[in-house]
Amino acid sequence: MAHNLEDKLTSALTAGRALGAGGFAAIDFETATAARASACSAGVAVVREGYVHEVRTWLIRPPDNEYDPFNVAIHGITPDMTADSPTLAEIWPEMSSFVNHRPLVAHNAAFDMGVLRASLAMGGTSCPDLDYACTYQLARRVWRGRLSYRLNDLAAEGGLHLDHHEAGSDAATAALLGVALCGVAGQHLIPDAVHAIGLRMRHLSEFGQTIRPSGFQPDVGAIPENGPFVGKTVVFTGALVLSRTDAAQLVANAGGQVATTISHAVDYLVVGVQDPEKVKDGVRSSKMIKAAALAADGAPIEMLSEADFVHMLTA
Repeated sequence: MAHNLEDKLTSALTAGRALGAGGFAAIDFETATAARASACSAGVAVVREGYVHEVRTWLIRPPDNEYDPFNVAIHGITPDMTADSPTLAEIWPEMSSFVNHRPLVAHNAAFDMGVLRASLAMGGTSCPDLDYACTYQLARRVWRGRLSYRLNDLAAEGGLHLDHHEAGSDAATAALLGVALCGVAGQHLIPDAVHAIGLRMRHLSEFGQTIRPSGFQPDVGAIPENGPFVGKTVVFTGALVLSRTDAAQLVANAGGQVATTISHAVDYLVVGVQDPEKVKDGVRSSKMIKAAALAADGAPIEMLSEADFVHMLTA
């Protein structure tokens, strides 16, 4: 079995490199305790033209610099190593600049994205908007029937060097899996590879982890020919009664698409309940403020309540 995966992974890496797969980065976090908000190390690997181009690692001071012995035994990072390190919120501008708006991959991405979001929130920093894919889930889809899809097992059986639980090495190995998955899918870009494999890019924002809205396709037999959302772009802000996933699917079924940022291309901003701690002027979110400014300049953007949004869908 190990030899079989090594042959498959070698072939897939060769194909990915021939395609010049790149334009993405891989990320990995280690934590000091069982809490998601306890990041103590991070690694990011940038992929260009089918190869891991650069890897960077950071030591991070977790809250109160507290560690569980169990976590120390896993990754070897101790309190004295991070006593003088910055927090993730302090490091994030540098990490974000290194990622440079690239889509991310991570192995067991729900964990890493949860650590990023929780650790930033602990430091009073808003969660960034970014797209990501999970190499664990993609590997399960592509290399079926394996007993384990853990990063260390895939690396060992696939012939990849890995210093497991060293964040930079974990990120670099996930990056290589990303290249291989591009090779399997015959796609240069990771979002296209994810789609070709039959999964969807995910999206991280201040509201948590969701399926990337632009990846939604209608799941109904036919969409209306002259409905209010046909060919329109919708953005959501605030907490909705509907889940974001359900709301995005409703837009797709109505012939529209969902974006996450306000621009001249947006037709509707659907406004949910605003978090008083996140509004920018005491009343409005940053999306509402930007939409109002664009509307004042003549952009055909309209703000809707969630109730109006649902009524237009069902009218």
